[in-house]
Amino acid sequence: MISPALKPWIRPLPERLVNKIAAGEVIERPAAVVKELVENSLDAGADRIEIHIEKSGSKIIKIIDNGCGISKEQIEIAFSRHATSKIYNFNDLEKLVSYGFRGEALPSIASVARVRMISRPNDAELATEIIYEGGVLQSKQPVAAPPGTTVEVENLFYNTPARRKFLKAEITESRHISRLVTALAIGRYDIAFTFIVNNKNIFSLPSKEKLKDRVTALLSPGREFIALSGETDEVKVEAVIGSPDMAQSTRLGQYIFINGRFIYSPSLSHAFMSGYGELLPRGTYPVGALLLRVRPDEIDVNVHPSKTEIKLAREKEIYNAVHRLIKEALRQESVVPVFLPRGIGPEQTEKKNNSHQERFPGYGKGKIIPGPMSRFKVNKDFLRELYHPSGVEDTSLDSNIVRVDKTTGEIVENQATVSFPGKPGASLDRLPELPRVIQKMPAAEPEEISLTGKFADLYLLCKTGDKLYIIDQHAAHERILYEDMLRRLDNHAVVAQQLLFPVPVELSPEQLACFEEFMDLINRSGFTVSAFGGRMVNIEAVPTILGRKDPEIIIRQILDDLAALKKAGQDIKKAMAQSLACRAAVMAGDRLSDEEALGLVRQLMHCENPYSCPHGRPTFIKVSREDLDRQFGRC
Repeated sequence: MISPALKPWIRPLPERLVNKIAAGEVIERPAAVVKELVENSLDAGADRIEIHIEKSGSKIIKIIDNGCGISKEQIEIAFSRHATSKIYNFNDLEKLVSYGFRGEALPSIASVARVRMISRPNDAELATEIIYEGGVLQSKQPVAAPPGTTVEVENLFYNTPARRKFLKAEITESRHISRLVTALAIGRYDIAFTFIVNNKNIFSLPSKEKLKDRVTALLSPGREFIALSGETDEVKVEAVIGSPDMAQSTRLGQYIFINGRFIYSPSLSHAFMSGYGELLPRGTYPVGALLLRVRPDEIDVNVHPSKTEIKLAREKEIYNAVHRLIKEALRQESVVPVFLPRGIGPEQTEKKNNSHQERFPGYGKGKIIPGPMSRFKVNKDFLRELYHPSGVEDTSLDSNIVRVDKTTGEIVENQATVSFPGKPGASLDRLPELPRVIQKMPAAEPEEISLTGKFADLYLLCKTGDKLYIIDQHAAHERILYEDMLRRLDNHAVVAQQLLFPVPVELSPEQLACFEEFMDLINRSGFTVSAFGGRMVNIEAVPTILGRKDPEIIIRQILDDLAALKKAGQDIKKAMAQSLACRAAVMAGDRLSDEEALGLVRQLMHCENPYSCPHGRPTFIKVSREDLDRQFGRC
């Protein structure tokens, strides 16, 4: 039996203790203070906001705005818990249009710091100054000040040493603040923002800017971003996104907003990235800003006190809309990677880029342009795989592509050039050797491209006009086979090659689990593989494009690829096509004849996306005569 003296007694907590507990949820770090105060300024209708930071916010955070101000009668109430002017009843939560609404920020901040607020409404002659320290009112008096509000927070967490102890290094906290202020400035690109850190002006941005100008100025000055917009029944989208070569190794370059509110959303971040498809190298993330407008009653921002997490009523539809708009924008905005000689920056090439349009041999969609051919000998299997995208196993080749003597395997008409119609394309991954700029690629007139040489049994050197194109034969062939395999998988037309004798293979437990999960897809991809007891499987057929590979090695590699790509969130059918294409493509060191090389280039230019392999690596790059002249000091 519990002694009466030991019975716990339930009692209300003191208000100051309640505020400190709440501060632990709302005010995690100095950046959270900046967020709450700036959002208050935005809710007050300010169109000019100054943010001053000293010592990563632990010493001073000062926010100055020209908003509506707070009257002397209301200013003390503003520091009471759950006191707000932004909602009045339960129904208001269903249609929130303000940033704040919980009434927790000011009392939480005041309980863990020294806070001085000076506020004056437009119709008041004097401002009111109020000072809180550790949640206790210290003074309140009239002062002279311009209309608007200034909030100064000093010695944050001075009375909560445990919280202060767990702050990160000053530079880390400064980064959090910088990213947040950048986000706030992007989300409200109509507002003038000034950001000053340790008396150094980081940026001063004018009001009523265009979103593209604001994003460019903040994320990557001098680079070319792509603006896009669109609307569906579920969402209105306005976005500015970077070209694929601007991708970063983290998601920190992504800024996503719902109804002006900066949020974290794994789903929308994935939609942002998936719109780039295979243009991004694995493990990289696109850069840009995504501003979405949805009906207020279809989102719930009351998930967490920080209000950075939300729930969407129609998340799937919004995901699909974002994915589609980004994908379409990247197809319309063509960019081509170019070498940039050292010492030449993007700002120095901008004038050049605007002075003339970039010309490049484009590619035709859904057709192949016939051309006169001269006599040479070529491997029939290679040509059949390269020139016959239908996947039908036929020893003859379409006469409108190339004429072949079926007995000798010789092409009876050919010349060393081919022509392509123009069409916009996509962009490529960053190359490590030389700095580059991105130039827009308009649809080009049909022009000729010729093979001029090869290098290291890997790179094909082609020329058109005064421009040199360097093509990675493995990446190019991988792109061709990948798109062909996707078509075959969709049409259930993958051609298989029966093995003379079945090949038994013992899989690892992980590989066996992967095989059992994807057995149907594997057997639709040209394989005939069945369980053989224990961890053994029996391979009776392989895809034709892998006919010369070791079946045991290939099945292990493909199972490992499927497991890794699924874990990375990739569509499993695309993962299969990617794995098969990678294993079947010509490799570095495989020597191609001139005719095979030229055929490879020709087929590449008729791909849906000729600019990158399925992994996001470039298939080719461009070097112009002007770039080379500049590199050699000729201009």
